[in-house]
Amino acid sequence: MIRWLKKRRDRLRQDEAMNTQRHMNGFLAVLVEHGYATSRYERELITAAGGEFVDAQDRSIEEALDLCRDADGILVRRLSIASECIRRLRRCRVIVRYGVGTDNIDLQAATEAGIIVGNVPDYCIDEVSSHAIALLLDGVRDVTSTHLKMMDGDWDVRRPTPVHRMEGNTLGLVGLGQIGSAVARKLSNWGLRIIAADPFVDPEHARRLDVRLTDLDSLCREADYISLHLPLLPETRHLLGRSQFERMKEGCILVNTSRGPVIDTGALLETLDRRRLFRAALDVFEEEPPPENSPLRHHPRIVLTDHMAWYSEESQVQLQLSAARSLATVCCGGLPGSLANPEVLVRLGRFQEWRPAGCMRWQLARSGLKAPADETPRKSPL
Repeated sequence: MIRWLKKRRDRLRQDEAMNTQRHMNGFLAVLVEHGYATSRYERELITAAGGEFVDAQDRSIEEALDLCRDADGILVRRLSIASECIRRLRRCRVIVRYGVGTDNIDLQAATEAGIIVGNVPDYCIDEVSSHAIALLLDGVRDVTSTHLKMMDGDWDVRRPTPVHRMEGNTLGLVGLGQIGSAVARKLSNWGLRIIAADPFVDPEHARRLDVRLTDLDSLCREADYISLHLPLLPETRHLLGRSQFERMKEGCILVNTSRGPVIDTGALLETLDRRRLFRAALDVFEEEPPPENSPLRHHPRIVLTDHMAWYSEESQVQLQLSAARSLATVCCGGLPGSLANPEVLVRLGRFQEWRPAGCMRWQLARSGLKAPADETPRKSPL
């Protein structure tokens, strides 16, 4: 008990010193949890911008969130930031999530509180698009199952399941944002017919990629291969369910490197068991990690990777730097090029000064906002 009290006293002293330093430096940034080998990239960038940086990775979640009450900016990776947590924040101006999606943050509550929610939408385009193609090729060429058979001592020149030529087939991309577009570019000379379903994409952009736009139901009927590249939103949860699987060609291969809940897992397993869908390759799941007894882990026609599509040494450093830069930009009085809740800028009276990144077009269209008319670039405070 005495040891615990001493430890608690030392923590309080550290927090008091940290608050004093924050008032000297101008803003406090708290990294709640990350799991990376180091946070020196964030520390160097934020302190160079005049802020105080606290890595709370080794503190309990309760302690870390308690620190956030007086933080100006918060960095978070997987932890859920719900409305109850947001209501306790006293001075927060920005929450930045390490990654593209922000479904672990209550955007409505943040917007109502006047808090900008930042993300990093352009850090792993090459990695995820390459991984999606790798999973597709594995499915087409039957690589993983053949490897497992050979590990068991098999060698069979007669194929137990058919392998078909890719050339001349149709690839359907659900989502033609930065990653979906990268897949289309990388496979542009593979002899595939490429179609896409995306209600927010610029038709001229699709034309330049030689991609034909269509609706989701038509894509499901026409595509031999389907690759998912869309965010998790209320309207995309279980976007692929029983009715969509029923429309798919018999023998279709499905790849998901976007978000797990965009697929109804039960409907997927049912369709695979009925052999209407030939194979699925998944990097993301409705529950992560999937339970040990999940049928996904043991299904003979599913190939799995453990949410690694985003990863390379280079993309991780880029992610950490970009997240810290977005936080420091807001805390120094500027606005990031991309954010998950552009509506908050209207609430803050700062929408007209914002210069949105090109990847923000779909979010603006979805929210009914038009990009500020003045395209004169504003100098970043960093």
